[in-house]
Amino acid sequence: MSLQEEYKDCLEYIDSYWKRLIYKPSRMRLRYKINADGLQIGAKRAVKNKDINPRSIKLPHYYFVVNDNKFTYIYYWDSFFMSKGLYGTKHEWLMQEMIENFIYLFRTFHIIPNFSAPGSIGRTQAPFFSSMIMDIYFKNLNPTNPYKHVSGLQRKIYELSMKRWLKRVIEVAKEEYETVWIDPENLYNHRVHDTILSRYGDRDIGYAHSSELESGWDMTSRFYNRCDQFLPVDLNSYLYKYETDFSLAAEILGNREEAEKWKGKAEERKKAMQIMWDNDEGFFYDYGYGFQKISHYFSLASFTPLWAGIATAEQAKRTLKHLPKFETPYGLTIGAEISLAKPMDLSKIQRRYHPAIEEIIKPKQWDYPNIWSPLEYLTVIGFLRYGFTKEAKRIMENSVKTHAALFRKYNTFFEKIDGKTGEPSVGYKYAMQEGFGWTNSVFYRYIQILDALNNNEKIYKESSPKKPPFDLLILH
Repeated sequence: MSLQEEYKDCLEYIDSYWKRLIYKPSRMRLRYKINADGLQIGAKRAVKNKDINPRSIKLPHYYFVVNDNKFTYIYYWDSFFMSKGLYGTKHEWLMQEMIENFIYLFRTFHIIPNFSAPGSIGRTQAPFFSSMIMDIYFKNLNPTNPYKHVSGLQRKIYELSMKRWLKRVIEVAKEEYETVWIDPENLYNHRVHDTILSRYGDRDIGYAHSSELESGWDMTSRFYNRCDQFLPVDLNSYLYKYETDFSLAAEILGNREEAEKWKGKAEERKKAMQIMWDNDEGFFYDYGYGFQKISHYFSLASFTPLWAGIATAEQAKRTLKHLPKFETPYGLTIGAEISLAKPMDLSKIQRRYHPAIEEIIKPKQWDYPNIWSPLEYLTVIGFLRYGFTKEAKRIMENSVKTHAALFRKYNTFFEKIDGKTGEPSVGYKYAMQEGFGWTNSVFYRYIQILDALNNNEKIYKESSPKKPPFDLLILH
């Protein structure tokens, strides 16, 4: 029995939940769409939800939000992970709609905001725009795919139109990369002198808390309340992915000179990121540029160089030895217990300072023992890219079993779970969120990947890959 059959009840819930998350554009209109059956005219889609939130930025295309309770805006990095739950479903068309919404936001505000509200336009979020574009291209718009009813002249026209689409949207991603993340005028506080590496920042403030919000890790002990003073290993892995995506897009569009330029930029970033590698411990860490030293805080962000393909084969093998610090029977915790602040003796400190100190040192929601699906997913994909299939499969299987058990107990999925108990995680800044977009989507994606592995389907582009990182056939 396939896992899709074994977890049919969970998948049916996830499929039905999309209806609560999909919203109409601010102005309905007849749209053309291209799908596996060729060019068709798409009528107004059967979407009932209408944005009535007076604080949201009105969007010109269909969009999805994170859940139907607290988070009724579109969030930047959530959208990337949620798109993983659209592959092969009747909602796949939303991926392209979201790209157009991000283009609209960037053209309007010169940034892809943290979320679609005026109060967030001073900051962005962990960047995945180029990854979303390339995922769409290779899933639906790749000219080499055998689309039904598309052949001969129609196929040629189709191929040209898809390349025009890629050229148009990838140019916006390049503008975002250059304007926001390379930040030549330092408008967003992403630049650090004397390095090509980037940090999280904020256009309006640039203080530590705003940087932490931009990282998506709000709140965490990872940055010691000084996020703006670190060169984060995950952010620079994401930007490396941008550079390799730009190189690949240039190759597809027949511009070899540009492809080599972006390849060179990626190599420069990879070389600069070696400052984040601790050779003694065999692990990547954030680099505190203000302190001129590595932070030895253990988090899943340290595995993102595997997802991006930055690590050498030897580095990847050595990082694997740290997996037990994160792995539980329920999945991977976002941080390691060893990195939590140790208890402090406050007896010799004036009592009025105790609440502030206790607030600083207590575990946050992006700390151990919480399990968050997005960074776990990137870690799993990183392991697959370096041939650690056994470990990747074990993590996915444990995660799927855990979330399915919770669904069958509570009739919903959760934003995060407790890695010690396998139960919903509670007791942080806001109430536990149910029916959560990226949890639903990563669960769905794990089922697809596990079924492919169990059926011995080809997941690598090369039949006998020799040197990692390997190119995956599955989108990542």
